[in-house]
Amino acid sequence: MYIVGVVILTYPLAMVNLSRRAFACGLGLAGIAAASPASAAIGRQSSFKLGVNFAGAEFEAIGSRWHWPRLDNLNYYLGKGFRVFRIPFRWERLQPQLRGGLDENAMAGLDTILSMLQEASAVALIDAHNYGRREKQIIGAPGSAVDIGSFADFWGRMATRYRSRRLVWYNLMNEPHDMDPQVNLAAQNAACQAIRGAGATSKVLFSGIAWTGGHSWIKSGNGSVMLGAHDPGNNYAFDVHQYLDRGFGGSSPIAIPGIGSHILNDVTGWATTNKKKLFVGEFGTGPSKPSLDEMDALIAYMQAHQDVYLGATYWAGGGTWGRNAGSSDPIDGVDKPQTVLLRNRKSI
Repeated sequence: MYIVGVVILTYPLAMVNLSRRAFACGLGLAGIAAASPASAAIGRQSSFKLGVNFAGAEFEAIGSRWHWPRLDNLNYYLGKGFRVFRIPFRWERLQPQLRGGLDENAMAGLDTILSMLQEASAVALIDAHNYGRREKQIIGAPGSAVDIGSFADFWGRMATRYRSRRLVWYNLMNEPHDMDPQVNLAAQNAACQAIRGAGATSKVLFSGIAWTGGHSWIKSGNGSVMLGAHDPGNNYAFDVHQYLDRGFGGSSPIAIPGIGSHILNDVTGWATTNKKKLFVGEFGTGPSKPSLDEMDALIAYMQAHQDVYLGATYWAGGGTWGRNAGSSDPIDGVDKPQTVLLRNRKSI
C-alpha cells in the first residue's frame, strides 16, 4: 500500500516525496530514516513463514525501461535466512497481448529469480500486482476490454510454466479495489480453476476488495463474499494486507500506538470460525522504536495464531528503494532496524 520515503534508483531521476501506491503505479517513493534496533527474541523454530516482498517489476518504467529487482539484493535476504518472498509484477509485462503467449524476454528474469529461490528451498509468491485491473480496465467489469477469461488464461499459462515447482505459490491479484466484490471473486475463481487445470498443485492466494485490508475484512464485505472462493485442489489461503499507520495504508512511517496487538482480531476470528488460512502479503512501518514495537506486536500476534496465519512478507526489499524509511533494504551495507526485528522474530 503506501510508504513515504526517498528512493534512489540506478537511473537518473530526481528524488520525490510520494506514496508507495503512487510509486507502484508509476510516480515514485520517498522517506527519511532514524534507526532504533528492536530487541532480540530467541526461541524455538516455528512453521510461520516470515520474509519480504522482492519488489520492482511492478513499478512504472523509467523512460521505456522496467526491470526485475536486483539479484544481489535477493542474495542479501537469503543470506539473512529468509525463505519466503513475494514477487510482484505487472500482468501486462509478462503477457503483452490478452490470451497471447508469455513474453520470453520478460519471463527470463522471473525464471532466474525462481531458480535461485528453488535452490535455496524458499517459497516464492508470484503476484499479479494490478489492483484488479489491466491498464486501468477493471477485470470483468461491464464494458471492460479485459474479460475474466483472459485473466484465467494468464494464470493458466503461468501455472503451465511453473507447475513442477512446489514452492511457487500463486498470489492471484494484488489489492483489488473500487470494483464489484462478486466480479473480483469470479475472476479469481476462474484463475484458480485454470491453475489447477494446468496441473499446478501448490498454494493459491485469493485477495478481497478494499485493498484486501485485514483491518476492514469484515466491514468491506469480504468476510461474506470471499467465503465463495473455490479451489478444486483445496490448497488455498487468503492474502490480507496490514499497515499500522492512520488510514492503514503505509503512507506514514508512524504506527498508531497500541495497534499491533489487536488490529487483526476480526479477520482472525473470521478465519477461525470458517476454518480458513491467511497470509499477510504486505505489512510495514517506520524505523522509530514506537513503530517497531507495534510491528513486533503484530508479528507476535500472527505467530501466536499459527493455526490461522501461514506467514507474512514485509513491504519491501528489491534493491531500488534507496533510503526509504519503510524499506527493509540496507543502507550503505548496514541492516535496517526493520530487518533486524524480522530476523529476530523469524527465529521464534
